[in-house]
Order: sequence, then structure tokens, then C-alpha cells
Amino acid sequence: MMERMAAYWNERSSREQWMLGVMIALLAATFLWFGVIVPLDRAQRGARDTLLAATDRNAAIRAAVKQLKTLPRTAPATGLAAPLDQLVGQGAGEAGLTLERAQAQGNDRMEIAIASVRPVVLFSWLAGLEARGVRVETMSARPSPTAGSVSVQAVLVRGEGQ
Repeated sequence: MMERMAAYWNERSSREQWMLGVMIALLAATFLWFGVIVPLDRAQRGARDTLLAATDRNAAIRAAVKQLKTLPRTAPATGLAAPLDQLVGQGAGEAGLTLERAQAQGNDRMEIAIASVRPVVLFSWLAGLEARGVRVETMSARPSPTAGSVSVQAVLVRGEGQ
């Protein structure tokens, strides 16, 4: 193969050899530019943009955490007079949830089970309960037969967290 290329090269005049050399050099430069340098530059710019976005998100999260740490740790007085099972049942009804099981375990503790609930609805309901002074002690969630839903078992407790 190399012998044939050397013979082909030697058959060309010096002017043709010079033109072929320039053509090969330009092809190599074009390949280097568009095949190596431009993709590496785009990757570097993309990485820089991703880093800047991640840094901004990190700063926003740190600011939110700092703001949350300044909030009082005591449970709000809203709803403390109502029994826990009534508070949970009323909140579930307002959120459109059906409690499969709601078992009181003393005055300030309750075990619940929900057969099928969308995670967004579940967590907004739990946030509403948290605003009323009820927190989740333990929770177990598994995918339910309904697509995009989970079945949940949780223990809810009244009072502030640890």
C-alpha cells in the first residue's frame, strides 16, 4: 500500500506534489478545527455555564436554609386545641384524600395508611399538617397499582421535631 502511494506521489510533478501537500494540510487543519477544537470549546463553555447555574442554585439553597434556620422551632398554636385524629381527618378531607386506616395511638400520635395518592398531593397535605403543628415521625411509601401514585403508611405526631 505504501509502495503504491510512493509510486503515485513520484509520478506527480513537483507543482502537483506541492498542490496536493497544500490540500492535505488544509484538510488536516479543517479536521483539527471542526473535529477537535470547536467541540472542545463548546464542551468547555457548556461546563462553565453548568457550573455557574449550579453555583447560583447552591447559593439560593444556602440562603433558603439560612432563612429557615431563623424560624422558631416551636409548633404553631393553630389547631392545638383539636384532637389529632380530627385534625388529620379534616386535613385529609380538605386535600381530597381518603384515609384507608387512621388509628390513634394516644393523644398526640396517630398511624395512618393511604392506598393511593399522588406524591405532590401527599406532600402538600403533609406540609399543611406541619403548619398546624403535626409532623411525620415515620413514613413508608411504595408504588401503588395506579400509575404515578404511591401507597403510604405513616406515623404522625403532634409537637415540634427533634
